[in-house]
Amino acid sequence: MLETGQSSSDSDLSVGESQIVEGTPRDSMPACEICGSTDVSDAVCIEHLSCGYTASITTFEFNNFMCPRCGRKLMKEQVDYRKVIIRVCHNCGHIARIKEVTSKRIERSVQIERELPPPINLNSWIDHTDDTLRKLGLRYVRDYKVKGASGAVHRWDFAVWLSEEEKPEIIIKFSLTNSSKPFLRPIDYISDILSIAVKKVDSGIPHLILVMNYEKADYLSKTCEELDIKLVSAHRKKLFAETLEHLVKTIHGSKI
Repeated sequence: MLETGQSSSDSDLSVGESQIVEGTPRDSMPACEICGSTDVSDAVCIEHLSCGYTASITTFEFNNFMCPRCGRKLMKEQVDYRKVIIRVCHNCGHIARIKEVTSKRIERSVQIERELPPPINLNSWIDHTDDTLRKLGLRYVRDYKVKGASGAVHRWDFAVWLSEEEKPEIIIKFSLTNSSKPFLRPIDYISDILSIAVKKVDSGIPHLILVMNYEKADYLSKTCEELDIKLVSAHRKKLFAETLEHLVKTIHGSKI
């Protein structure tokens, strides 16, 4: 259990490997200090003072308050860690520290965190995909593993067969970064997509539906199109069903 203490002075922060720049609190509507966009999210985070690693409180809870970067245990506030509020711009990806959380600000800060979009439930998505595949009458397996041309073994959340071929025609991948990667920049999501695309090619499977809970997933659609990946926001389950059904019809049509 973390112990709460008094406030201390500010220092440089990082989320994962990303640098956080000191921000200025605004009395008006919250906005990005770089591009001016109001499409921003504020959240209470923990900064590990000894190594500078900063992430959401849920990230440290998930790791039993062991720092994901250096592995040390967090015990006492202002000795091992401190709470800060950071602002993430969903338009340009800029990350800024707004202020340190003192005892008088904690109640308001927690309210800010609760106003953020709810986490994505992986089990809910698995059930939804199961249901969609059954309704379409498709043959599929969950947790599909395949040995790629490189010799590496790749795991896909679902694999779908439309013929009697040994390998499936469609694979489905969930990239739901709820708490382990709380504040990635757009470039980090592109890096994840490129890594997944390489595994797809190595697996020798032609079609991939990628479900990602990045709120600006539509901004990555062009990158995915160039890599022959169907990208679906995790907040749009109906679109997933429509995308899968359209893909099945397209594949069937190409075989006629």
